[in-house]
Amino acid sequence: MDADKLKNFFIYHGEKFVVAIVIAASAWMIYGGLQMPDMRDEQQPEQLSAEANRVRASIDDDHTEIILQPRTTNLSDIVAETLKKQSPVDPSPYKLPNLLERQEIDSSLRRGDPVLFAPLELRISGHIETIAVLGGRNLVEGLENAEALEVVEQAQPKPTKSPRRRGRNAMGMDEMEMGMGMDMEMSMGMDMGMGMDMGMGMEGAPMAAGAVRKLNPKYDFGYKVTPSTSTATKGPAPQSAWFIAGTALLPHKQIAEAYQTALADADGYIPTRDQPLYFNYEIQRADVTQKTVAQLQEADWVLVGNRESDLKRAAYVWAGFAPELVPADYRDVNLTGYIPPVLLGDYSTFALHPKIPMISKSERQMKELLESQAPEEEINPDDLELAGPGAGGNAAMGDMGTDYGMMDMDMDMGAGMGMTMGMGMTSSMMMVEKDPVEFKIMRFYDFARGGDPKSPMPGRKYVYRLRFAVQDPNFPANPLQQPKSSTLLGDVYARVQELMKNAEETKKRDFQRWSPWSEPSPSASLPNLNNYFAGPVEQPRGRSYVLAGKEVEYAKSPPTGKVLNFSHSVPYATVMPIWMDKITEGSALAFKGEAEVIDPISLTIKKAPEAQVLSGTTVIDLEGGQSLEIADKDSLTRPGMMLIFDEMGGLRVNSEVDDQEKYRIYSFSEERGL
Repeated sequence: MDADKLKNFFIYHGEKFVVAIVIAASAWMIYGGLQMPDMRDEQQPEQLSAEANRVRASIDDDHTEIILQPRTTNLSDIVAETLKKQSPVDPSPYKLPNLLERQEIDSSLRRGDPVLFAPLELRISGHIETIAVLGGRNLVEGLENAEALEVVEQAQPKPTKSPRRRGRNAMGMDEMEMGMGMDMEMSMGMDMGMGMDMGMGMEGAPMAAGAVRKLNPKYDFGYKVTPSTSTATKGPAPQSAWFIAGTALLPHKQIAEAYQTALADADGYIPTRDQPLYFNYEIQRADVTQKTVAQLQEADWVLVGNRESDLKRAAYVWAGFAPELVPADYRDVNLTGYIPPVLLGDYSTFALHPKIPMISKSERQMKELLESQAPEEEINPDDLELAGPGAGGNAAMGDMGTDYGMMDMDMDMGAGMGMTMGMGMTSSMMMVEKDPVEFKIMRFYDFARGGDPKSPMPGRKYVYRLRFAVQDPNFPANPLQQPKSSTLLGDVYARVQELMKNAEETKKRDFQRWSPWSEPSPSASLPNLNNYFAGPVEQPRGRSYVLAGKEVEYAKSPPTGKVLNFSHSVPYATVMPIWMDKITEGSALAFKGEAEVIDPISLTIKKAPEAQVLSGTTVIDLEGGQSLEIADKDSLTRPGMMLIFDEMGGLRVNSEVDDQEKYRIYSFSEERGL
């Protein structure tokens, strides 16, 4: 049989061989099982149960005598063994060849590195403001002056009389209500008269044709430009500033206590050098528009500013800076950024922190003493704590104080010698704080700059973090104040030796010691160019109908309201308040036409001939305007409220009560007689 036939044979009959093998194996296993002995011949259930009961009974029996052997007691042996155990052990086998000798402990301590704590509780917010800058042009100044506004005459409500009811006293409730209404009318009349006086000339005469309208100076909450802040070549000019502002808390008391712990008891302690001398700060930003803070990597953080860049901006760009609002002992000139010269706007919204007091520590102590002592007792001025380092200075100039950062960041050892010596002389006149304040404020800004890819962009969400630097007390800027190496701890000595080696090679002293980064702040974005303030809402007169047994109110027209579109005009770099009347449900708050702008320098009100506000903000619903039951229906109504769908796709509720101040100021309600 050839190979092909064998191959074909196995192909056609292979499965038959497999089946035959399986049948043979099964037959063999069946045969083997039949040859096994029967288990029932050796083990029976009754026999197994009897054996288990026997074992259980044997376990329950008492086996104490078998386990415990009889004990014999010999009292004399116990006493002998006890005395033997109490005898001292021979120390000779354990004697060491070289014994330790007692040495006198040096009472002086070595210098360590004070612990630096990160800034706390960052608060950030977006703003669009007008600031005064050096140079440039004031385009608003060349516009035509705005005309006087037409005074709106208010209809005087007629008092209503109600019949007397029995059981009333001499002045019944109806008379009291009428009296309240008349008092309210008199008050409104006085207010309206005062408002009309504001829009008239002297002695109540109407404003003459062509007279210049100006914003009342009491409504100028911003920085006041004075002749001293301008120069012959670079006068102050308004400029739009789109920025994110932030404040944070510096744990000054904790840091001061850490300095005392690390340095106060050390050899070579110099109080004026070995206290916190703040020198620098850095600001970093991260984009969290499409990720969470937990997903941020180190590469996502971008450096957006430090003390040097902020000082250059304040010195070479701004036309001065706004007066400080924070007392001197709660801020530091090298950590607290200057307040920009914001025109018209209230800069306190971003320049303060809720945990920083608005009065100095000495004033607070004086107030506490006045409240605690009796009137006849005199207060001893010596009981009041003097202000700490840098407490002096001109508040109007931002309290320049003692500026340790005016030296060059990259000073060389030769050129920096004289400057650091001068700084050492200045610091020697400083006082050491006995009871430092708990916090100092840190303040920073991140301005949007056109064409800069690192600038914040509208529509994006950002978080920030801060850190600060102090002058290293163990490696100060002045080489003459360098502590002796023998007074340093081991790890501090190794660090300082490396810094000294680098200083000899580069001729620069890296005397800044940085704190850890703060925790990321809450997210914030650049604001829109438009803001909105709600005014009163007027409800049309309706009629009541009874349908299916229910009373239904029906009005032929929808309610109307007044809104102030508080827009920022980028071409003129100032505010452009647009008063919108007859706003109904579904009205878009866009505008095109002639508007009024305010000159932020002279406060003159000008006309912008071709103003345009591109806004997709829409009024969704109006509420309010109904007559209150406690007064006459024509004299007092419910406050207006508006549900607004803004440009960013969010819903917001504006209330006439909350927006009353801004609405009345920038809608010129006093001039209108409203």
